[in-house]
Amino acid sequence: MMLLLSTPGLGDDRAYIVGGGAQFDSADGIAGSAFGSFETGEKTWLSASLGRTNVELPRRQTARTWYGDVGIDHHFDPLGLRLGVAYWGDNDFFDSLDLRGSLYVRGDRGSLSVDMEHRAFELDVPPIFDRPRRDVTFNALGAGLTARYSATEDLDFKASFMSYDYDVELALDASSRLLSLLTISRLSLLSTLIDWRVSAGIGRDFGASRLEFDVARWQGAIDGSDNVSATVGFVTPVGNRADVELRLGFDDSDLYGDVTVLSVFVYFYGLL
Repeated sequence: MMLLLSTPGLGDDRAYIVGGGAQFDSADGIAGSAFGSFETGEKTWLSASLGRTNVELPRRQTARTWYGDVGIDHHFDPLGLRLGVAYWGDNDFFDSLDLRGSLYVRGDRGSLSVDMEHRAFELDVPPIFDRPRRDVTFNALGAGLTARYSATEDLDFKASFMSYDYDVELALDASSRLLSLLTISRLSLLSTLIDWRVSAGIGRDFGASRLEFDVARWQGAIDGSDNVSATVGFVTPVGNRADVELRLGFDDSDLYGDVTVLSVFVYFYGLL
């Protein structure tokens, strides 16, 4: 979730941010989500989100997956700690339970965080020829860094890197062929099966509005595919306590080809 640009000074009252939106891609995928973040103390925020994704598959099939997470963020000044747990997938086919943690330091000009993540996967492989149905479980441990720097009051930069270590060789597992058939767009949650990901972005404020440009590159864990994306985003106020965000992205992927992604989100905020 992004920082809302038009949020006024909220004084000593407890603040909240809620919102939702949808994403669409040129591979006939669609995703919708809703979220909320609530200030429970002077330096503590609780957050939660829920999402649903439908991705069209070959042979006129559709992959339907759920996503949900809860998290807490506490700032000790200058250090801070974020903890979260997330679930995504389809319990009848492929899903994951993720545990996340970040230790960060934040100053007047920027922030730097060390990010850790543990992912526990379960894949239900249907019968194939003479092979019976079976459940495949595996884990991944991720580690990375995220940095943000404000060059001026209106211009800032960000960069991040994340790398994952799996306890199985996905590329050598027969079930990987099944997974690769279902990883057909950025909206497919199976696309998060990656070896590493690096991203960078630049943002510029124009009064109460904001323009962003982000680029990312990642390597798929299933077949070592190379994937590159570029996304431009624009956020602007609508009324006194709401923002609307539009983002347009383009992916060039060895795994699922060229796909365009459009997202529209609305954010509301106020005092409790």
